Amino acid sequence: MARSWTRLHEHLGHRPGPLTFDMVAAAVTDKLAESDDLDWKEKLPSFAPKPGIWNEFAKDVAAMANTRGGLLVYGVSDQIDLVGVDLVSADKKQMLSAVRNGIQPYVSGVDFIELPAPGGSGPDILVVDIPPSEMAPHFQYGWEQKDKDRVTFNAPFRVNDDTFYMTEHQVARAYQERFARRATADTLLKDRLAEVTEVVMSESEDSHAWLVVATLLTRPVPQLVPAPTRSEAAEILRQSTVSAARIGGARPAVLSNRLADDVRVGLRRWIGSNFLVPDRRSRGRGALIELHHDGSVVVCVDVSTHLAAGDDTAVDTLVLRTVAQEALVLADLHRLHRAPDTAVEITATVATTSTGRRLVPFDYDWGRMEVVEGTRRPKRLLPSSSELAPNADGEALRECAREVASGLLHQFGMEPAAD
Repeated sequence: MARSWTRLHEHLGHRPGPLTFDMVAAAVTDKLAESDDLDWKEKLPSFAPKPGIWNEFAKDVAAMANTRGGLLVYGVSDQIDLVGVDLVSADKKQMLSAVRNGIQPYVSGVDFIELPAPGGSGPDILVVDIPPSEMAPHFQYGWEQKDKDRVTFNAPFRVNDDTFYMTEHQVARAYQERFARRATADTLLKDRLAEVTEVVMSESEDSHAWLVVATLLTRPVPQLVPAPTRSEAAEILRQSTVSAARIGGARPAVLSNRLADDVRVGLRRWIGSNFLVPDRRSRGRGALIELHHDGSVVVCVDVSTHLAAGDDTAVDTLVLRTVAQEALVLADLHRLHRAPDTAVEITATVATTSTGRRLVPFDYDWGRMEVVEGTRRPKRLLPSSSELAPNADGEALRECAREVASGLLHQFGMEPAAD
């Protein structure tokens, strides 16, 4: 899936959105110079085998993936003139084959954007969008002639408009950075959970339990991408209400009933809540959402029920399942706005202020909310995690939400009710 923020967006001062023919033409008119994330190409790549010659397309893809991603724009000369290419001749299947067979590990997310000239008069443009890779370093495999044929490989990377090959210590550092990215992402997701849990616990009574869902993009949003505006954040929340209702079936909405369009500014985030502002506190179930500028999302909802559970805390499992689905829809829409080409990691837990109270699951039985018989009553639940793919549809969203909710409900020893 194509990225919504590129070198061309930055140069032209555009907000995140699809790449267009007019954007490329404007950059060419401005004679925008090549850089580590932009490479003008006059002709389409050739795949005819030539002794001693690397596959240039695979090299270019690997180099950009190893750096910070970028665009290969076919149809622009070295003098930065718009000369165009024949889109019919663009063998995208062969290009993907070169990526699959010539680069290890595989570079995922490479996208082809055909940009026909307005009016069909030519010249046309082909853009290959290469995302920055969390799996770097990528090695380009090939063969060369020296005394005799031999297979070899290198890890290319870009510096400004030139391509170089990593030395041993650069390869070692690239691996260290890969492992560090993974550790940093895990830590950030845990910190998001801990941070918001502390907030809701300070506002919670002993008999209350909160579902806390935190999501994180697997690939960071580029720093120069403009922060979402208040109106954009409110629109994402509104769209999530519509989308959640569409895929949620007969379930009554939870977030939309409590947050409406009240979105307020926070620290590098937009916040919607019905309990954080004292004079706007509403009765009933507390809810909180955070749309972070880095694409992460936090959703907290009081999943308690006031039905009798003795000295323990009653948990409304229907609300838990509903909010898990609404949170996934919200995270997906926020991802589409910030970085549509990346996956979303999700972690959820149930938090309560009283460690001495047990959690008792309640669900509907013939229209009445009752204790689910024969279940365990734990004092705490371990986090449940999943991942949402970049191209997730409604069914994928439902399945991912079900996986997250099931990971929590299974700890009560119960199977979630069928949707």
